[in-house]
Amino acid sequence: MRYFCFIFFLLGALKVSAQQEITGKVTDERNMPLPGATVTLKLISEAKISAYAIADAQGDFSLKQVKAGNYRIEAAFVTYKNEARSITVGKGAVEVQLFKLLAETRQLQEVTINGKKQAISVSTGKTTMNVEQSNLAQSQSAFELLKSLPGVNINKDGEIRIKGKSGVTVMIDGEPAEMGSSQLKALLKGTPGTTLQSIEVMNNPPSSMDAAGTAGVINIIFKKKVKKGFNGTISSNVSKGRYYRTNQSLNMTYGTEKWNLNLLYAYDFDHSRNRDSMFRSQNIPQPFYMSQLQLNPQKSKGHLLKLGLDHHFDEKNSLRFNLSFNDINSPTDGRTISRFGAGTVQDSLLDQRNELRNTTRNWDYGLKFRHKFTELKSLNASLQFNNLNSRGSEDYTIFKTLGRRPDLSELRYRNIYPSKIDRKTIKIDYLQELKKGDQQLGKFEAGIKSAQTNLNNSQFSENRKDGVWQNDALRNNNFRYKEAIQAAYATMELKLEPWTFNAGLRGEYTRVRGEAGTDPSLVCQNYFSLFPNALIGYKLNDKYTLSVSYSRRIERPDYDQLNPAVRYLDLYTTQQGNPKLKPQFSNNIELNQQFFSFIDLTLGYSSTKNPIFSTFLSSPGAKSAYTTINTGHQQQWEASLSFPIPGVDWWENYQSIYFYTSQFNANLETKAFKESANTYGFYSYNSFKLPAGFNLELSGWYQSAGLYGNFRYKPVSEIITGINKKMLNDKLTLGLAVADVFYTGIFKAAVLSDHTQTFNLDSRTDSRQVKFSLSWNFGKKRKAESPAEQPSDEDRLPADKGKRLMKPGKQ
Repeated sequence: MRYFCFIFFLLGALKVSAQQEITGKVTDERNMPLPGATVTLKLISEAKISAYAIADAQGDFSLKQVKAGNYRIEAAFVTYKNEARSITVGKGAVEVQLFKLLAETRQLQEVTINGKKQAISVSTGKTTMNVEQSNLAQSQSAFELLKSLPGVNINKDGEIRIKGKSGVTVMIDGEPAEMGSSQLKALLKGTPGTTLQSIEVMNNPPSSMDAAGTAGVINIIFKKKVKKGFNGTISSNVSKGRYYRTNQSLNMTYGTEKWNLNLLYAYDFDHSRNRDSMFRSQNIPQPFYMSQLQLNPQKSKGHLLKLGLDHHFDEKNSLRFNLSFNDINSPTDGRTISRFGAGTVQDSLLDQRNELRNTTRNWDYGLKFRHKFTELKSLNASLQFNNLNSRGSEDYTIFKTLGRRPDLSELRYRNIYPSKIDRKTIKIDYLQELKKGDQQLGKFEAGIKSAQTNLNNSQFSENRKDGVWQNDALRNNNFRYKEAIQAAYATMELKLEPWTFNAGLRGEYTRVRGEAGTDPSLVCQNYFSLFPNALIGYKLNDKYTLSVSYSRRIERPDYDQLNPAVRYLDLYTTQQGNPKLKPQFSNNIELNQQFFSFIDLTLGYSSTKNPIFSTFLSSPGAKSAYTTINTGHQQQWEASLSFPIPGVDWWENYQSIYFYTSQFNANLETKAFKESANTYGFYSYNSFKLPAGFNLELSGWYQSAGLYGNFRYKPVSEIITGINKKMLNDKLTLGLAVADVFYTGIFKAAVLSDHTQTFNLDSRTDSRQVKFSLSWNFGKKRKAESPAEQPSDEDRLPADKGKRLMKPGKQ
């Protein structure tokens, strides 16, 4: 830590010899900030640009180290009229420059945009990966992109953690993805990066969003921006690791004055390799070892269809229909080999053939209505439906060999898991912008939401004896689950320079019922909870901003974590839910400091009650089980430092260093565990502009050893690099990339057990791949646009609450 302090001391000691600084703000005619607006400064006696700046999320800009002289300063933003004026810089302070740009009413000629979004941007409490700005990101699936986000980890079963904390809520276009972790993993693996606009990681979501997610919220946003006329993009990716993988996508849009249509289709074929190995040994009460190797190559085929239709009745009323469809088929023909012995001598072997079939079909559709009472007041109402049907089947054939005997004994059993989830959501939100004269002060927002989920999950098991399939009544199960959540919230945001205040309160009433077999009250929970949310920010000057935030959040157990059905992965390993699971609650405090408008230092603390952990339980001998438990109270500290290295026009970059603590306090069978660990990691993204129009991207991440539940895992890392080139007037983009260059993305862990034994796990996938990508943009480039044809305010640039770094470059 003393090295960081020394670095900041040196930065603070730097003295700038510039004579003057010019500051100002760029807004539209309604005094709304125009983030991304370009401000240029030229000496009147010269034609070249002396200095430039890009307006931040509040529309503010700053031109530093300006020498004395007579200048012409100009502000510009696409679809707005430029505004220019003359100023004189002398010994005295320069007046603050306020630009109010008017919407363009004349015919616009073809425009070149010099400001572009960063591939990674940071604001208070949120990190955004702008996928559409990175060809390297577009060559990956949504699942791979999540793994590469700073501090985000995903295990082989699809469980997501942020900086070691479980309880991550995944949203798709702002709506919670209500499905099990394995189903979500399959959906994300079948979603090409070419279909995505951005991925947001929010540490402190506002009260207008669901309170679920004690570790934070990840919001996956699909492309849906519509330009006037007919436009589209065709993309194709081919990858080669041990096996081949390919995905193709088509995105088409059509816009008129009253209608906007967006159609997206993607196909994904993924032939992947999954290799898991496990080794156990013990000497008490007698020498024993078990070595197991699982090879489960999977051939997954996925279809994704998204449709969005908007109709603007008039300036005040609009209606949107959205439809999303996923169809995923994932067959696996694998093998599990288990060896047993005493000491170092093998005495038996199990050879298990695995025929696994999983299909998932997901429909998501709804209506969203918006009414603007005035320019400052609006009402949004939405009705959303989700229907998910899945079916899993397992057919296991086991051959058992004892000692050196050549004869084999055969055992065969099979399971079928049909599942159906129906969810409906009604939501109404009221928004009022707060203004005093022409000054924007903030906003007030309030709303209500009702969500109901019904699930029916069954298990049918059979054993084969004497050539006949026989029903296994002990393992059959039918789990029915109902969840209803009623919520209301109110939140207010105020900007009283140099102060910023955000405060919100959300109340949620939850009713859960779960029944299995003849037990109608297996799961019975009713509770009401309040979730306050607050932030106070203070801008000392242009070089230092401070904010403190607090939030209380909840993570409810997933339905598959509550399901008591026993699932046999092999003869000695089972998986079972826990109907006694309680929701976990967390209180989170975060201190954020921003230096020089681009260095972010964050310190955080969280206290979690009844934390939910996936746990691997072992017993003396060969048997073990996966389950989920509530552990004892957990406290966690974390810190992160994020910054770009500025000053190089041909190098766009983002660097992040983070640290966090982990705890595991639980009673496993006969032993009380009180474990802790410290983990650090870093993330680096770099994009280099090369000669001849080439662009090189290099990203990598590393995470040291750490603790999650009763798993102590070893360091893991990945490096991804790629080169691309745009051709034919930027219509064609070709790219070549290599993922996990050094094949270091391997999960290795030791399992903490209440028995005297060694228990190690090793899990690896086909993560090292060579990828070739091609993208073609089509549609007539329009040279003239009328005001009615211009993008809406929502589609121009998102006005985040914090600062976004911009760099010049052609888009």
